[in-house]
Amino acid sequence: MNTFLAELGKKVAERWLSLLVLPGTLYLAVAAAGATVLRHGDWYDLGMLANHVNRIAARRRGAGQVVLASAALLLGSAGVGLVAQSVGSGVARLWLATGRGPVGRRLTEQRRRNWQKAHQAYRRVLLERYRRQQGWGEAGDSDPLPDSARLLVLRNRICLVEPDRPTWIADRMRAAGERVHQAYDLDLTAAWPRLWLCMPEASRAEIATAQVAFTSACRLAGWGLLYVVLAVWWWPATVIAGAIMGTAWQRGRAATAVLAELVESAVDLYGRDLAQALGLACPDAFTPDHRAALTRMLRKGV
Repeated sequence: MNTFLAELGKKVAERWLSLLVLPGTLYLAVAAAGATVLRHGDWYDLGMLANHVNRIAARRRGAGQVVLASAALLLGSAGVGLVAQSVGSGVARLWLATGRGPVGRRLTEQRRRNWQKAHQAYRRVLLERYRRQQGWGEAGDSDPLPDSARLLVLRNRICLVEPDRPTWIADRMRAAGERVHQAYDLDLTAAWPRLWLCMPEASRAEIATAQVAFTSACRLAGWGLLYVVLAVWWWPATVIAGAIMGTAWQRGRAATAVLAELVESAVDLYGRDLAQALGLACPDAFTPDHRAALTRMLRKGV
C-alpha cells in the first residue's frame, strides 16, 4: 500500500509540475522580462535585460530570502496555471457553444451558406454524371466532370451535416449525434451513459484519451489568452499569443475529430450489446424495430 501511495503521489506531483508550475514559471518570466523591464519601447533590448538580471543576481540574500522567493515563485506559477485552467474551461464552452446570440447566429449562417454552396456543387456533379451514364447527355457534353470525391471532401471539411453551430468543433460533435440518429434512429444523448457502461475498458480508455486531448487544447488556448494580457505592456506577447492560440485551435479540432469518430464507432460496435443489456432480443442484427424500442426505453416516455 505504501508503495502504491508513493507512486500515486509521484504521478500527481509530475502532473502538477507539467500542467501548472512549468508553464506558469515561463509566463511569469515573460511577464517580468517583457512587461516589467523591456516594455514597448525597448522590446528587443536583450542587453538591457541581461544587465537587469545581473544586478538582481549581484544582490546579497540570505537563505531565508531565497526560500521565500522560491516559494513565492512556485505558488505564483501554480496560481497562474489555475487561472489558465479556468480560462481554458471558458474556451471549451465557447468552442462548443450553440451560438444563439447575435454573433453566434451570424457565424452559423455564414457556415451554413458555405456548406450549402459546397453541397450544391457536389450535387450538380453527381446529377450530371448520372445523366451522362443514362445517355441523356448532349453532343457537347464531352468535357470531363469535376472530381466529385474532391467536392465531397470540400463539403465535409465545413461539416459532415448541415451546420447549426458557430464553430467547426461544436458542429462536429453535434454531427456525431445527427449521424447516429440518421443511421440508427437512436437518441445518442439518452443512450450514451448506458452505452458507456456496456463498453470494454480499452474502448473507454481511447475515448477518455481523446477527451483529455481536447481539454489540453482548451487549456493551451487559456494560456494564449493570458499572453494577450501581457501585450498591453509588451507588444511581442501578441505574437506568442497568436502562435499559442493557433496551435490550440488545431489541436482542438484534431481531438474533436478523433473523439466524434470514436463516439460514432462505439454506437456501431456496441449498440446491439446495449439493446441486449436492456432486455431487447436481437441475436442477429440491430434492426430499425430494435432501435425504435431502445430509444423509447431510454427516453422513458419523455
